[in-house]
Amino acid sequence: MRLEKNLPHEIDLEILKRLPVKPLMRFKCISKLWLCTIDDPDFVAMQLKQSTLNGTNWYVLLMDWNFSRHPMSSLYPDKSITVASQSEVEVPFISPMGNYRVVGSCNGLTCVTYANPEDGNLMIFMWNLFTRKYKAVQSSPLDFVDTHMVLGFGYSDKINDYKVIRITYFHDKYRGYLGRLEREVDSLRTDLWRTVEFDIGCEFSDLSTVSLNGNLNWILINVDEGHCWCYGSIITFELAYEVFNKMALPKSYLVGVTYHRAYLAVLNSSLVLLIHHVDPRGQLNDKCYIWIMTEYGVPESWTKLHTLDLNEGVSRFHGFTRSSELLMEMYQHELISWNPSVGLTRLLWTLGAFDLVTVVESLVTP
Repeated sequence: MRLEKNLPHEIDLEILKRLPVKPLMRFKCISKLWLCTIDDPDFVAMQLKQSTLNGTNWYVLLMDWNFSRHPMSSLYPDKSITVASQSEVEVPFISPMGNYRVVGSCNGLTCVTYANPEDGNLMIFMWNLFTRKYKAVQSSPLDFVDTHMVLGFGYSDKINDYKVIRITYFHDKYRGYLGRLEREVDSLRTDLWRTVEFDIGCEFSDLSTVSLNGNLNWILINVDEGHCWCYGSIITFELAYEVFNKMALPKSYLVGVTYHRAYLAVLNSSLVLLIHHVDPRGQLNDKCYIWIMTEYGVPESWTKLHTLDLNEGVSRFHGFTRSSELLMEMYQHELISWNPSVGLTRLLWTLGAFDLVTVVESLVTP
């Protein structure tokens, strides 16, 4: 329906769409008209568009890998990741035997997985932490002893749908992970798992998965006959048409790098490659080389942005916040950030391993 033709004068959409989600959820109780207005897909889309433009509507969600202590996660304003700004968010689908990981977040929906080691079931949850609504998607059972799995979650505006892809590797005779591969995709709209084709025998890096421009992006790992590995290219999966493609890494990205890990991230709507050079002598003079693809899908547009000196023991990169700060995790589970104007900043300590994801306030329903 067209909202403007069905609303009384007392409902001002221009004001309504600028409100935070919490009061909007309360307004739904006023009347059926308010309920229908706020739940209408046109209004949800308008609110999301407005929300993404407002820096105060962006947050960083920190989720513990194990919820044995309490079923809560921590939420921080994007521009103030400190203990003082922390608020706790109840996770409504927590199991006592929690083993949870965050896959990603799009338009306010966060994809979280729960792997049950007892029966091999993998549960996938689509969760809007602002509306407190979630949906559970059950995948086929796996033997976690003999498999390795990489997941991705993203949105395509071409089809207005959210999809999860699961890539499963089974052991070969050498106990590697290239013996057999299964690639399945689930649509939030149809709630149906399907097998998708991809004819290249390779492994995807699970250090980071990026959703950008309707595509999921992973770094491909090439394994030779001697079972030595190296990063080969970027693999993209177009969500609308469910097609895999390859995209080249910068030609000189490994010059001078002896031992490294690679991550993908998003900065100002552009794809970013992070090359973490780890000093093999352990003398804490690591570096991070930051490359940006200025035109998505065009490998010739890779440009080296920064070389970041790290006199710290960084165990993992968590990507960029909406305010363009690079988040890094130390081996002692300390979270630090970096930006060119301020340098390194220590943010907070955590009790154990965790996932971070940037989320935006929205009314999108799982």
